[in-house]
Amino acid sequence: MIFRTLISVLLGLSLLPFATQAALVTYDNEASLIANDGTQARYDFETASGFPTGDYDPALSLIGAFDGIQFDAITISPSTPTSGSQAMSGQNGTYTAASLDFSGLSQRITGFGFYGLDLRSDESIRVNVDFRIGGIQTFDVRLGSATELTPIYFGAYDAADSIRSLSLLGIDDNGNNRGWYIDDLTLMGMAVPLPSALPLFLGGLLLLGRFCFKNSD
Repeated sequence: MIFRTLISVLLGLSLLPFATQAALVTYDNEASLIANDGTQARYDFETASGFPTGDYDPALSLIGAFDGIQFDAITISPSTPTSGSQAMSGQNGTYTAASLDFSGLSQRITGFGFYGLDLRSDESIRVNVDFRIGGIQTFDVRLGSATELTPIYFGAYDAADSIRSLSLLGIDDNGNNRGWYIDDLTLMGMAVPLPSALPLFLGGLLLLGRFCFKNSD
């Protein structure tokens, strides 16, 4: 009985550090996002950075695997990217969805941010984020009070969770697909994967419980 009670208490305590960490936070500027702890990687989608030459033909500009991330997306050469001459859009063109799969990475992705472009007042970029703990969260990146076609920054960060994948699609208020693209994608990461950290922590507490139980005899 004493052993069971001790284990229950230890398990409850073991979850406290994870439960009390900061929750999901969203950002409307890049500086605030990158002020968070962790590694950072920025993707400008330029050929000088290793991306394919921008083309609206998916057969010519599909990104594919890059830095351990699966980009089901293409590079394009729009008239107004936020930097350089290229940006990222949907896998089969600007009116289709793009997805990023982070399952091949050794670290966990804790946040992301980008500039959404080619938006009009009745349009948004719908972002579906698959969090390991929090499940799928959906965000609509909109112009708000900004002038049409203004670059709009959006970011999200949760140090207590990890992002497994992202999907993006341009839509209007009636649910119709619309043209979209993003530029200057930032990914935030942590060196230790969350799934391995929690079992190790719990295992240590269980060993401590066994030691205390034996010493109580």
